[in-house]
Order: sequence, then C-alpha cells, then structure tokens
Amino acid sequence: MSSSPFEIFRRNLKPLMVFLTLLALFSFVVLPALDTYMRRGGGMNSNPVAASYDGIELTRTRVARTTQNHRSVVRFLFELANETLARGGVPQTPGFQFDEQSGQIRAIGIDANPSEEATIHTLRFYHEAEKAGFELDDVQIKDWLTRFSDGTVSDSEISSMLMQSSGRQLGPQHLYEQLRMHLLADLYQRGALVGLSNGQMPIVTPLGQWENFLKMSQQATVNAYGVLASEYFDKTDKNPSQSDIQDTYDAGRERISFNSDDSRLPGFRRPDSAEIEYVAAHLEQFLEAEKSKLTEEQLRAEYDRRLAGGDFQIPADAANPADMADPAAETSTDELSLEDTSGSSDENTAVSEESMPSEEAESNEEAASDEEAASGEEAAAEEEVVVEEEAMPSEEPTATEESTTEESTTEESVTEESVTEESTMEESEAEESGSNEESEGSENSEEAAAEDEPTEEAVTEEEPAEPAEEESSLNRRRNSAVQLVAFQDEEGDSPVEPADDAAVPESETEPQTPAEPEPAEQAEMPAEASDDSDLDLDDEPAPTQSQSFEEVRDQIATELASGPARQALDNAVTEANKRMRRYFSELAVHESNVSVGVQTADDAPKRLDLKKMAAELGLQYGQSDELVNRVSVQEIAPGNSFGLGSGMNQRGAPYSAMMFGSPMQDGSVLPPQPVFSPLRSVDLEAGVTYISWKTEDVRSYIPELDEARDEIVHFLRMGEAKELAKAAADEIAAAVQDGEKTLAEAIPADKKENLIEGVGPFSWLDQVGFMQTVPAEVPELDAVGDDFMRAVFTTKVGQYAVAANDPQTVYYVVTPTEFQPEMDLLREQFRQPQQRIMAQMLGSQDARKLIGGYLQSVDRETSFELNLGEEE
Repeated sequence: MSSSPFEIFRRNLKPLMVFLTLLALFSFVVLPALDTYMRRGGGMNSNPVAASYDGIELTRTRVARTTQNHRSVVRFLFELANETLARGGVPQTPGFQFDEQSGQIRAIGIDANPSEEATIHTLRFYHEAEKAGFELDDVQIKDWLTRFSDGTVSDSEISSMLMQSSGRQLGPQHLYEQLRMHLLADLYQRGALVGLSNGQMPIVTPLGQWENFLKMSQQATVNAYGVLASEYFDKTDKNPSQSDIQDTYDAGRERISFNSDDSRLPGFRRPDSAEIEYVAAHLEQFLEAEKSKLTEEQLRAEYDRRLAGGDFQIPADAANPADMADPAAETSTDELSLEDTSGSSDENTAVSEESMPSEEAESNEEAASDEEAASGEEAAAEEEVVVEEEAMPSEEPTATEESTTEESTTEESVTEESVTEESTMEESEAEESGSNEESEGSENSEEAAAEDEPTEEAVTEEEPAEPAEEESSLNRRRNSAVQLVAFQDEEGDSPVEPADDAAVPESETEPQTPAEPEPAEQAEMPAEASDDSDLDLDDEPAPTQSQSFEEVRDQIATELASGPARQALDNAVTEANKRMRRYFSELAVHESNVSVGVQTADDAPKRLDLKKMAAELGLQYGQSDELVNRVSVQEIAPGNSFGLGSGMNQRGAPYSAMMFGSPMQDGSVLPPQPVFSPLRSVDLEAGVTYISWKTEDVRSYIPELDEARDEIVHFLRMGEAKELAKAAADEIAAAVQDGEKTLAEAIPADKKENLIEGVGPFSWLDQVGFMQTVPAEVPELDAVGDDFMRAVFTTKVGQYAVAANDPQTVYYVVTPTEFQPEMDLLREQFRQPQQRIMAQMLGSQDARKLIGGYLQSVDRETSFELNLGEEE
C-alpha cells in the first residue's frame, strides 16, 4: 500500500472538496452575517428605533420599507400623469402642477421627494390627522385616482401600470395605503395654514402691510455709543456656584456649540469634526506653464495669420489719441490767428465758416476750403460765385434739416423782406470785396466752381420747370438757419460770404444759365448726394490701424495656451482623483478583510502621500492644522468651494454640506463623506479645482462636565458681563434723556472712540431675493439685528433708547437724528398696488415663524424624538 501524499490526496479528494466548500461558505457567507449581527448588539438592537411619538416607536425597518414604497408610488404617479396627458386629459386633483412651456410636471399632489426623515414626519402627521377625526376610505381614494387620470385610464389599466412600474412589488392596497397616508398628513399640515395664507399669498392685515412697508422703505440716521460686555468681564465672579455650573451644563449639553461667543444660549455638544487634506489645481498656474512653452516664432506666426484675417484692428483715433489731438489743436490755433487778423478776406471767410452750424467737423473744413477758393474769383465769374454760395449752405443744412424738423419749420417763417434787406447789405459789401480779390487769379475760382457744380445741379433738378425766382426763394427758406447765423457773424468782419449771397437778388431777375443739365450729370447726382449724406451720417467705416505685435503678444499667448492648459489641468485632476479613489477602495477592502479575520491591521495598504503626488502632478498641497467643523471649515482653502453642478446649475452643494452631510432644499439628504473618500469641488471665481478627503473623522458627541467646565464658567461670566454692560448703557441713556446733556458729554472721557455719529442712513430690512429679507447690515456697528432695528425705528428723533446687537455682546445707546423720506411721501408710495403686494409678501416670514412654532408645540405634545442620526 503506497504512502505517497498524492495517493492519499487522490483517495480523499471528494471529502476534501466538501470541506473546502463548507469553509468558503462559512468564511464569505456566515461570518459577514455574524459580524453584522454582533455589531448590532447580538440581536438585542437589530432593528433600532428611528423615531417615537405618542408612545409609538418607528423602527428603521418600517421607515425604510415605507420610504421604498413611497418612492415607487411617486414614480407610478408620474407615469400615470404622463399617460393621462398623452391621452388628452389633465389631472384634476389638487396640488397637481404642469408647466406647459417646458412640458414638465412640477408637482403631483403629494410629497415627491422620498426620504427617511420625510417618511417619519408623514407617519406622525398621519397619526395626528387620525386622532383629529380625518379619514379616507378606499372609495374616496379610488375617486381620487379617477380624477388624477381625468377618466382616461381604467381601473384595470391603473393596476397593470402599478404592477409594471413597481416590479410587481406593490398592489392596489399598497397604493391606497400610501395615498391615504400622504393625503391625510398633508391635510393636517395645511390646517396649520388656515388664517395665515390664502393660496400662495399670506394673509396680512392693513396695519401689518404698512409696518412691513416701513421696514423696507423708511431709513434712519443715528448716533450710537457702544458699551462692550467684554470690558466688564473682569468684574464678574471667577468661581460660579456648582449648582449654576450643573444647571448650565444640563441646559446646553444637547445643543451643538461651534466655539463661538456669539450664541445667546449655552451649547456644549461637540459638532462633527474632521482633519482634512487636499490638493488644489490652479488654472492660472497651468496657463502660465503652457505659455512658457510657446516660442516667439509660434506667437509671431499666429499674429501674422490673425492680422491677415482682420484681427487686431482698432480705430485710428482710439489708437493714437495724442496724434489725433494735435491736428485739432493746430486747427484751433490757426482759427484763432485768423480771427485776430481781420484784414484778410480768407481769414474772415474761415471765421464765417467756423460759426456756420453743421453736424460734422469734416464738412466744416470742406466748406471753409471752398470759401477760401471762392474768395479769389474775378468779377466776370461773379455769377458762378453766386451759384456756389447757394450750394454751400444747401449741402450742410440738408442733414440738419432731416434731423431737426422743428428747427427748419421755425426757420421757414422768416419773411422775404428781412432776407431782401440783408441781401442788399451783403451786395454792397460783396462789391467792395470783389474789387480787392481780383488779384487772386482765375484758376482757383474755376476749381471751386467745378467742385460745386453737382450741388447746383441738385438744386435745379428738384424743380427744373420753375422760374429762377421761385428756386431762389426756396433756397433762401431752406437755408435760412445757416444764413441767419452767417448774417449775425457778418455784422463783424466777414465780407466774403455776403458777397456770395449778394448775387441772390440778381438770380431772381435773370434766368439761370444751366437750366437743363445733361442727362449724364443728372444721373450722377443722386449717387453723389447719397455719398455726401452717408458721410454726414457717419455710415462710412472709421479709419483703423493695426495693433503692434508687442501690444497683443500676451493676448495671443493666453489664447493659444488656454486650451492646452485646461486639458493639462483636467488630466492632473483626473489622475489625482484616480489615485485617491484607488487608495480608498484598497483601504475599504482591507477593512472588510480585517472584519472577517482574513487580514490584520498590519496588512493595511500604504497611505497615499498627497504632498508627493501634488508635486509630481503640478498641484498645490494643503491641510487643516486642527479639527474643523462645518463652520470653521470655511477657514481653509476648499471651504468656500462648491460641488460640481448639474443641468442649468453651474455649482452644486456647498463644501461643508458635502463633507459633513446636510439636508438639502429639495428634501434630499447629503450623507457625510467617509474617511479617505476623495471629494472634488471647484471655486469658479478663483478658477481652482480641489480634491480633498478626511484623514480623521470625529462624530458629534456630548462631553462630560469636567471637559466642558471651562466653557461653562466662561458662559456664566459673559452672562454677568452682559448684565453689567446693559446697566451701564441704561444709566447713560437716563442721563441724556432729559436733554440737559448731550451723548458726547455723558460718556466717559476714555470711551470717546466708542461714540459713532452720523451712522446711516439704513433701513430695517434689506431685500436679498424675491420674498426674502434680512436685517440691514450697518457696517459701522457690530452685527445688529431685529432688536436693534426695533429700538431705532420706534424711537422719535432726539430721544434715546438702549438696544443690544444680535449676540448681545454690545449694548448701544442710540438716538435717531433723521428719518427719511418724509411720512407724506411714504404714504403716497404705499398707495401704489405694487408696494402693497411686496409688503404683503413679507408676511410669509411671519407665517413661517408661526408654523414653526406650531410644529414645535406638536413635537412637545407628542413627545416626538428623532433618532435617525444616531449610531447603530
């Protein structure tokens, strides 16, 4: 008989396989279940109580099962509503809301945000509704479903849809029970709103509306003297009695304290705290790294490419404002010199043209040059000069006439007699100037006449069949604004322009020579006229010039590096998150193996060195110096960041809510972050992405009396110091109330710096959103709240009151010096419907306070206790 080990193994193979299979089952099935059983107290507390009220205990199992059924019913009702809408019906039950614009269902008539806490409140309010005598039978629930489906879905179809939607987990009875529970609980809660709101509008008395209106609209200016409670701390008892210490500890042992002196109530329970380690990716850092990689040739090539495409063009006047200012200065200097020299006809013409109204400086310069050319005409070309002068004012006032119709209408009322008299005076002056200007030569006059021919043709084209007299009268009326301004200036020294206008009477008696211009000229005129009008209206593009390479070099580098920088940042953040996530997974597996005895604590994976990883990936490393809670976490870098947003929201939940857990506005609850579980957040304003995790987690607990003794003594002494400060403030207020002393005279000489005069104006409330207000912030004072505002706005001007700030660390002696605006104006504003509506909406805050107080009274009456957050 062989004794070989292989022979023994072969003969006992079947029993051995059975043994190994049983061992595996015991290790991976029995031991984890046993461990869970032992962790829960060996079966003594396997189903802990989540909440209790009126002697009823809600176990976690029942709460979880009810929450699951609630979630299934919500999903089914959404599907039923969509099916009803698809069949042309509309649910007719109260509370259903459908947004036709977006095509989305806003509300289904019951709570659509399942959670364990919401389930607990629903069950207890359902119990209160039954106690109050409210009930719904199955027939009424069935009728509710029929109205919800608007009669478009039969009962059998509803049952079929329910089975399919819930995966055959719910039947009609489960559905009826869920609907009965939620409808009655909602009915009981809405009973608390009776007399407080009418639909969405809170019910507010007229007096309440007026008071709310004053809180937002009336402003006060005050003088305030602050008495600090900390200054009286040393005057308090250093050794309070043991009974006071015990009573204070009992009053605050359940209240969470965030290590702040601002709380009026004692609080000694330690909040959830943690030590945090993080890495940060700064976009600016990656951007600078990518910019440093760019060569000068790349930047120059990009500049040339974009310059050829029309980029980097700026207006010439904006590019060189100094250069543009110089010609204007030179022109102004030349014009001043021309005004000083009155003996030259060219200078007088320039002054006349400068006084002529126009819409653009460019057209003024052209007009001045034309007048200078016209001043050298010979006597034989006097008729052409007349035509030129008629055209000159007709070009510029055209744009003015189009833009200011009222001015043109007023100008047309000028009588022909006044024009004739002025023209006669101009004629005599023109003859004298004409004799002095014959030496100028005929070349300039011919050029000026050629330049002004299109304008002459435009005038004759309008009424070619009318006599010259009517045309001249029309021109006078049309150009009366320019002529009148020119005549006023001509009373000084301006002989040239009157010489041109002096030919107007001659044109009335003599027919115009170019009565019928050639067709070609007539065809060209509209285009030229439109060009002139385009120039007058600034429709022509302004001249531009290119920016130099040095001016746009940094801009080009930033734009070229932005894409690669963002990609590099994303790669670094993704790699860091992957490494941290891998370590978290390895640690979770190790802890599971330790719990079942497969591994020991010494087999733990090596902790990831975040500081070394950050240096490798180009990130920045940081950590908290001590334990931080949801309030003090804002003092570290990631504390002001937010989670990654979804949908239309650019940012998600606040960092403190994600790290330590918090209920959200939509009814959901964010669980606290486990130790070494990476959390990614972003600071959009600073352009920084963070990945952080907890390295140590300390859950909330109640300290022993000895541990909290120093805090208790400090709280008691601060209470005494506040009383002493209030007494001192009352004494000062009484001393100045009779008016014999001013506030500045009544305060101690060494406390003058605590007197602040002319504070404000400020209102009682500041609106921070729709129907959301907060007590106005007064920067000169320390955290004032409703108590301070009430004292200020209920005290008359010149009288004094004592009011504490919100944490009662400072007591102010305050006197209003002015209220604004006047009461009559406020009453007039209050008559406006919009103001009354806004004042009424503010009543919702008071309603919420009343509802909160009502619910607290229900909690006390039913001895409600919530144990959902406690450890199992």
